[in-house]
Amino acid sequence: MSCSRVTPAGFWTNFHYDLINKKDSDQGPWGGYREIHWKSKERKTFTSEEVIDFAKQNDWQITDSLNYTNNILEPLTNYNKTDYSADILENTFLKKINSPHNNVFVFKTGWVAVEPGNAKETEKNGFVTINSDGTELIIYHSWGE
Repeated sequence: MSCSRVTPAGFWTNFHYDLINKKDSDQGPWGGYREIHWKSKERKTFTSEEVIDFAKQNDWQITDSLNYTNNILEPLTNYNKTDYSADILENTFLKKINSPHNNVFVFKTGWVAVEPGNAKETEKNGFVTINSDGTELIIYHSWGE
């Protein structure tokens, strides 16, 4: 079992820790989130293969991949807009992206996110984006209510 079970998404702080330029989290009694931003001056520092492999080693299972280009989300696989993960993705995570073209990955994390005051929930609540030149990476994980 990874350390992510003790601190949700905490394992990401070990990924290219020297390139982290922003961390934010709120871990309240009924839920929370973790957000981490990385930045590098060198192209292709962050690759989808490395990110997906690292996530998998820490019990995050990839469920979807999407393109986010000029504020338009283009599904590549099984993106389902009725899922609560779509709400988290569109209303929270995508607002953090500043680059015009990004690959976005959706992960099942082993933690559940529940829409406040509603019965909608999802286990697909871990999101990662890499910009087109591989110089920026953002993760966002939301859990609880």
